Amino acid sequence: MSLNSILVIIGLIVFFTAAIAFIAKNGGWQKGGCNGDCSSCASHCADEKNGK
Repeated sequence: MSLNSILVIIGLIVFFTAAIAFIAKNGGWQKGGCNGDCSSCASHCADEKNGK
């Protein structure tokens, strides 16, 4: 395994870790809410605070 391969693998690990952290921080994987699709769950989005 060359140095370039190792750097690419480390870069991918850092990228995916940052992506997971970003999704988790922005409400991903949480139950409830509309997830941006108010047509499928209008009752949750009736109140703007509830929909976010």
